[in-house]
Amino acid sequence: MFREGFCSSVWSMRHICAMACAVYLACLTGCAGPKVTAGPVYFPPAPNTPRMQYLKGFSSTKDIDAEATKFSLFQLGDVDTKQEIVLIKPFGLAVHAGILYLSDANGRIIVLNLAKKEYAYLKGDFGAGKLKKPNGLAFDADGSLYVADTQRKEVLVYDKDGNFQRALGKDLDLKPVDVAVDNDFLYVLDIGKNAVEILGKKSGQLEREVGNTGGKDEKLALPISLTVDSDGYLYVTNALSGKVMKLDRDGHVLLSFGELGDAFGQFGRPRGITVDKEGIIYVADASHQNVQMFNGKGRLLMFFGDPGLPDGSLNLPAHVAVSYDNLEYFQKLADPSFVVEKVVFVTNQFGPAKLSIYGFGHPRGVEAESHESGPPEKKEKK
Repeated sequence: MFREGFCSSVWSMRHICAMACAVYLACLTGCAGPKVTAGPVYFPPAPNTPRMQYLKGFSSTKDIDAEATKFSLFQLGDVDTKQEIVLIKPFGLAVHAGILYLSDANGRIIVLNLAKKEYAYLKGDFGAGKLKKPNGLAFDADGSLYVADTQRKEVLVYDKDGNFQRALGKDLDLKPVDVAVDNDFLYVLDIGKNAVEILGKKSGQLEREVGNTGGKDEKLALPISLTVDSDGYLYVTNALSGKVMKLDRDGHVLLSFGELGDAFGQFGRPRGITVDKEGIIYVADASHQNVQMFNGKGRLLMFFGDPGLPDGSLNLPAHVAVSYDNLEYFQKLADPSFVVEKVVFVTNQFGPAKLSIYGFGHPRGVEAESHESGPPEKKEKK
């Protein structure tokens, strides 16, 4: 099970501890001296068993490699090995076959292959495929990229080589902020209608609209992000209610957890959401400045990225993605005593690291614990 040091029942205690650690480290290193990280940054902190290590942060392609080259698959025109790409204010995030895709405030999608130290802008971003304000991103099994463009009020589709294919939803009066896709359907999160528009993946035609009918607890409330799991269930974060809602394709609410607040399992500004292969739910919170992890029943397992650390803190996190690819590369970024099982990426809209990378795993020589059981119940003192 997770043993993540849930020593307090109030969120504020976590921030007090983080601030105290920051002050202590500042005293050790000297107020005027350079920032020094005293070893790896783990979550939860000692003396708990570490499950997540902060690996690295990026804000520019120079952070990948000073001599990094562009890969022409996603680059229109001649390859320029000298041009630097700076992350401005990234929001959307998706990963496919080990390659990262980030939607940025400059209206572009940046493509990063960290293992090969390659980068570029999305190839098909011109002409009919020109992006205006890309937000949420998603991939289908064939490697096609789907982009929710809020300003174009459409979902743009690019093939596995980055070439523009088509635009969907122009006749639906959309305000799309996120998108998800499976074998049969395209799910478009419409913040204007507080609904999920379900389109046929091949036809592009509207099949049905869910999330805006029923009682108060069954309706979406200022939805920000959505994802779909391997069983076809939808997960939506709601900024107005602070809830995460799990729905089926007919709009029935199967699970709802969280609320606005500052206690464990509550949210201030829930944003990006994803579900990994083990069914663990990750929710980025722009107010609490962290990512919380829940099991399939909505029970809090752990959280990471809290403010106050010399490295590894999140700063207005927007979206989160999980990858199992290129683990050999990411293992080299980890402490030798820590085994990386999967990698978690988080976009930050402010701060020194616009893309934060964490490795989820376990100490070497320690058997990996179950992902599902969650932390032990808190025992009352006698």
